[in-house]
Amino acid sequence: MPTMSWKQYNSSFVSDVNTGDITGVLGTQGQVQYFPRILSESGIPVMVANSGTIATNGTVTLGTALPTTYAAAFCYFPASAVSGDSTGGIYYVVFSSTTAGVVYAGKYGVANGVGSVAFTPVIPSGTLVAVTGSNSAYTGSTTETTLINVTLPAGDLGNNGQIVVTSNWATNNSAGTKTGTVYLGGTAVGTASSYTTSTGGSSMNSIRNRGVLNAQTSQLIGGAATGASVYTAIDTSIDKAITITGDLATATDNVILEGFTITLLPKD
Repeated sequence: MPTMSWKQYNSSFVSDVNTGDITGVLGTQGQVQYFPRILSESGIPVMVANSGTIATNGTVTLGTALPTTYAAAFCYFPASAVSGDSTGGIYYVVFSSTTAGVVYAGKYGVANGVGSVAFTPVIPSGTLVAVTGSNSAYTGSTTETTLINVTLPAGDLGNNGQIVVTSNWATNNSAGTKTGTVYLGGTAVGTASSYTTSTGGSSMNSIRNRGVLNAQTSQLIGGAATGASVYTAIDTSIDKAITITGDLATATDNVILEGFTITLLPKD
């Protein structure tokens, strides 16, 4: 939809270039009712895989059991777990048990160091070919890893709009810390969800512009943790990435983003 440089009050739709291409309905009293929309949403799990082995036929064996048998999932494996992969990345995996599955070729979207690549998990179509595993034990990553990356289009939030990021997490019960964090434009927003002996939870992060396009307040409003508002100065007049990361303190643990919804509530 093209951006207009004026407000179109002689029809039912309104758009304003000052805050980007945000569109609404002009009510009977002259007030504008803006349209909420889903920027991204998925119920396919994305996880940081714990330590294990990927055999030459592509079968992965994990050292720590997952909470269920995932018929479709995306897993981050570290460098050299897959033969020829010197950097590590996210792969599509079909599990046959809580510790075993087949890893398929084709590295997806985001991971450590490549957070600029958009990624929302979708079950791949067509013929799938198993990777060639290194057949050697790998150590699970303990580096913060980007699991999801979605673009907030320039100006679409508006001066007083809100982004709501809902995320659902599963982890194993252990003393090690497993963390899920939401970022806007590379800056952490809200309060990270942190788990140890619990086996997961859900959280809802609220991010609001504060009357201008380059000032925000954010807070985690539910889930495993609550905290004070976080104040940021992110310029939303240009495209910004909304990312969700997973981080493990212990390589034998797992952190699984079971699903997420990113909702945009624009307001000029």
